[in-house]
Amino acid sequence: MVVRTTTAASLQNDTIYSTMEELIRAICAQEKIPASEIRMLTGGQVNRVYGVDERYVVRVGRREDAFQRLRRETDLLRSLEGQIPVPRVYAFGEFEGDVYQIQEFRPGKKLYAVWKELDAWTQEAIVADLAAALKTLHNQKLTSFGLGREDAPTFACWPDFLQAKFQRTLDEIEMLKIRMAPGVVGAAAEYIQAHRQVLEGGTPTLVHGDLTLVNVLVHGGRLSAILDMEYSLQAPRDYELWVMEAFCIYPNDYAEEGNEVFCSADFANFCVLMRKHYPEVFETPHLRERLNLYQLDAALGSYLGWRKANLDTIPPERMAAKEFYMARIRNFLFPQGARMFFA
Repeated sequence: MVVRTTTAASLQNDTIYSTMEELIRAICAQEKIPASEIRMLTGGQVNRVYGVDERYVVRVGRREDAFQRLRRETDLLRSLEGQIPVPRVYAFGEFEGDVYQIQEFRPGKKLYAVWKELDAWTQEAIVADLAAALKTLHNQKLTSFGLGREDAPTFACWPDFLQAKFQRTLDEIEMLKIRMAPGVVGAAAEYIQAHRQVLEGGTPTLVHGDLTLVNVLVHGGRLSAILDMEYSLQAPRDYELWVMEAFCIYPNDYAEEGNEVFCSADFANFCVLMRKHYPEVFETPHLRERLNLYQLDAALGSYLGWRKANLDTIPPERMAAKEFYMARIRNFLFPQGARMFFA
């Protein structure tokens, strides 16, 4: 989900460094990396992302959880190098309050941006590559469910993890006194409680957690890189599907600013191809009901995240008008809502 905002911390640091380019050069100097040409890369919604000399990608994180997220991703990418197409990480650290990560530059374009231009054979080849990479991730059997970070609890039971995650969202909405459309939160909570039993079973494994077509690079008609693993978690493999479905239904919520020109029909065959090349994940019992629960939890969490990120920049009266999050919640509460993946 795209959340565009400027935080007080980022404004303060941009005052110290008159341009982000100066900050990137200072980080590169600390890591003894030469930096001639620096350009901002598109698509950085959580971190600021810059290319350096077409050789490196520098990501700067300024949210409160940036250190934990980027350190976790650094460890994961290093462990997966050579197994699936992920960028090599050259450095991770902190510089005067900013958390940074330096990766290798991978050539390619975002899959969502070129999907409609590709012929059917190329589309299928890319999805086959992606399915193979997912199988590699999902073959890594783990001992517990959770976020996989040192600062986060673990769970022996998947329903307990999802219930705790959802409850944290509800508690924070109440604490911040965020105004919601009447009845929506209660209906979502009742739905999750009533259908919790369908979450039983499943083996904890490594799930990317944010694998939309925005986080896939393609080059020369094949998969070039899988990006942004900072939100990966230890979950059943079917948890991978909710964000793919959300992207295909609401592509413009994920598209980069200025490129919101898509509709659900544009990516309908992606779902068909994924089912063809990774049928095992679609054989999960109660798959549709499970995906409804994931979608409800994610939509409410995304709404909370958007409200928190914009509390100081958007007046309260405009907050109430942001109804598409509420529409997403209602979409999965009722059987008449839109679906991409079916049981």
